[in-house]
Amino acid sequence: MDIGFIRLGEMGGAMASNALKAGHTVRVWNRSRDKTRALADQGASVVDTPEQAFAGDAAFSMLADDNALRTVLVEGGLLKHAPKGLVHVNMATIFAALAVELADLHAQHGVAYVAAPVLGRPDVAAAGKLGGFKVEAQQRV
Repeated sequence: MDIGFIRLGEMGGAMASNALKAGHTVRVWNRSRDKTRALADQGASVVDTPEQAFAGDAAFSMLADDNALRTVLVEGGLLKHAPKGLVHVNMATIFAALAVELADLHAQHGVAYVAAPVLGRPDVAAAGKLGGFKVEAQQRV
């Protein structure tokens, strides 16, 4: 699979590294390029823009907060340039109102949106054992 990663903090970098180890083609973008070096050494392609990270089958973002996500995705016009059929997985914890807004914007541009905030620490991410929010159906008796 052709995967892009936007923002390579400790969590995003660990997830991108695991994708490389699994044999995926990985493109990485980060505002500070120094965070891309270790992944480039592992075989990732370092790209110059978020649009290039959104060029494949799927893109994962782990931006710091609502403002960073809004700046890159909405104000930066990223969704306008995304290929139809791309799946964007947002792994950052954001406010519900922004998640709803993003789902609508993605749909308008033919891009699938998955809100998948993760729970864990960088060492857990590196081990490939991050947990997400789990919703269980309960049967009433």
